[in-house]
Amino acid sequence: MATHEATATASSGATKKDKTTTTTTDTLSSGQQPPVGDSDEVLPDADDQGVAESGDGTSAQTQPTAQGQSSQSQQPPPPPPPPPGPRAGRLQALFASSLDHTLNKISWDNFAACYPTAAAKSPQALKTVHRAMVDRLGELCTAEFAVVMRNRDVVRRLNELETLSSDAHKRRLAAANSGSTAAPSPPHTLPAETVLAAHLAPQRKAQRQMLEERLAAVQAANTARFAKLTAQQTEAGQLVAALERALADAEGAAALLDGAAENGHGGDALDNTLVAELARETRAAEVEMTGI
Repeated sequence: MATHEATATASSGATKKDKTTTTTTDTLSSGQQPPVGDSDEVLPDADDQGVAESGDGTSAQTQPTAQGQSSQSQQPPPPPPPPPGPRAGRLQALFASSLDHTLNKISWDNFAACYPTAAAKSPQALKTVHRAMVDRLGELCTAEFAVVMRNRDVVRRLNELETLSSDAHKRRLAAANSGSTAAPSPPHTLPAETVLAAHLAPQRKAQRQMLEERLAAVQAANTARFAKLTAQQTEAGQLVAALERALADAEGAAALLDGAAENGHGGDALDNTLVAELARETRAAEVEMTGI
């Protein structure tokens, strides 16, 4: 009897399990989400739960984000890239030709061989897809190459390499024209001081040029100040000479008035008084001018 009860229990459990499996399979096949547990409780949405947990933290995170966007908007635009030299131009031309050669390998025949059914039933649509895919691949590769060129500063460095190569070629020609037969020392045999000086030479050259420009500007300013000072000294000398002439004229007038006052014979008393007053005023003016 116990055996029959265990068998019935197992069969009922298996039947229930089969029903659950069948229900889950039907739910998944219909595109619905399977229920979690036997209760009808509605689970909260993840977005609502995140908003509820964040609380006032949303406003606190919004302010730094706005500040970061404002700081990014205030950043100056990057400087334009320099014009490509011969090496940079050849690199860009090589990339363009290699990209064209690679994209030409994706021909219509090769593309149609990958999709024979679509090529047989709707060739025009497949040709449109093929053309759009090839154009899109070319645009993506060109944009990625431009990003790499800009981030690595390839154009400027290739231009510097071109400058170094031309300088070395000129030095080699100059050494050949001068009759020097000494072979140049290999770079790996040079001392560390020489290698360091060679690496710092461009930077020091730029700094020296900047200092020379600043020195020339200071010298020009000093020349202008010296010319202005010389003009002021000349003007001051002219004013002193004019003042000395005026002082000499005043002294001469005072001497004449003093002589006239002393040599008066039986003149009118009023004239003598007037002459004495004029002499007194002249002496006062002379004293003021002497003080100046």
